[in-house]
Amino acid sequence: MRMRTDIIQSVLFILVGIGVVVESVRLKLGTPLAPQPGFFPFLGGLLLIGLSLIFLTQEWLRHGRTAPPPQEGFGEWRRPLILVAGIGAYTAVLEWLGYIVPTVLLTAAILRILGVTSRKKLALASLGLSIGTYYLFARLLGIELPAGILPFLA
Repeated sequence: MRMRTDIIQSVLFILVGIGVVVESVRLKLGTPLAPQPGFFPFLGGLLLIGLSLIFLTQEWLRHGRTAPPPQEGFGEWRRPLILVAGIGAYTAVLEWLGYIVPTVLLTAAILRILGVTSRKKLALASLGLSIGTYYLFARLLGIELPAGILPFLA
């Protein structure tokens, strides 16, 4: 039963990927150096199709072998709930606090959820990612990001 469900899921994701690719082509793709609105959805659709094909092939080749024991019907809920709440809080305070401060806090929370326990690693990764993405988007790509409580960034 499990294999049939996995195959059906794979086929559905392949169909969704095909739909994304078709619609992104309608939006115009552009080139990697001058992407149009459909460029990144096109790549995402291709990635979805590719990964679904890999999963489908694995399940098809596993046919006849013993299936792994069924997993619990309801897995862990605390970490995803904390993540969703963190993203909600992030979007609520983004304009007020600016880009860097909430991004540092959200990144630290995500890394902590993923199991990073070293405070030094949390601090370095959170600061590096936040400042690096700010520099990339605001300075190099010219995208306006909220400065918030750090007006010297504007």
